[in-house]
Amino acid sequence: MKMIVVAALALAGMVNAAANDFQANPVPALGQNAKDQKAFDPAGKGPRVLFIGNSITKHGPRPQIGWTNNWGMAASALDKDYVHLLQKKITSVRPDSQCCLLQVAGSFERSFFKPEWSCAKNFRWAREFKPDIIVMFFGANVPKTYDAGTMEPKPARSYGDALDAFRSYLDPDGKAVVLISEGFYMRPKLDAEKKAVAARRGDIFVKMDDIGARADAHGRYNHPGDLGMQLIADRFWQHIEPRLKNLAK
Repeated sequence: MKMIVVAALALAGMVNAAANDFQANPVPALGQNAKDQKAFDPAGKGPRVLFIGNSITKHGPRPQIGWTNNWGMAASALDKDYVHLLQKKITSVRPDSQCCLLQVAGSFERSFFKPEWSCAKNFRWAREFKPDIIVMFFGANVPKTYDAGTMEPKPARSYGDALDAFRSYLDPDGKAVVLISEGFYMRPKLDAEKKAVAARRGDIFVKMDDIGARADAHGRYNHPGDLGMQLIADRFWQHIEPRLKNLAK
């Protein structure tokens, strides 16, 4: 099983209304990876799964705040973040699978609203991966002024329009199974736009509100802990497992 780690890693300033006493994450959402890394076999015949996320998906070391790891924040070990938990489940069913990761804190969450933003500029390698299953689990780094309608200058496009363009770019033939998830931290405007895209495109809209509402699902830096990661992985697996078995590859 190959793995891709791409783009900036981190997630900043997320707040959970049900858990205001959890530690804040003071890390900026940009610049966590100095260099893109790509590792997949274009000739591989197994199903290809693309995880798209932010620092819950992967966060590089930040020793200034006590985070010295290089996996999903804030799991206690590499094999306890939701991506690696899902990889284990996926390869137990399809050992020939390839699972890859795209970090979009900078390239989507903090950029989609800019006039110069484009999918071809940021995500060409991910399109070339030709994923069969796409897990889209991000949004928390979008500036809060977007939700409030006070962003200046005015956004060049809505989050929903950018998300729709993104998933179409990654799956131009419309053959992939696409999961569009609520965030672990609720953003009603963003989640509504995600849900609308999923409904319009026939994608799977994944609910996370019940998991995010659980105090025991939260860990350090206002991120999910081990239980939260397990619950997130289990939720995605409910949708992936029956479809993975039926993939032709």
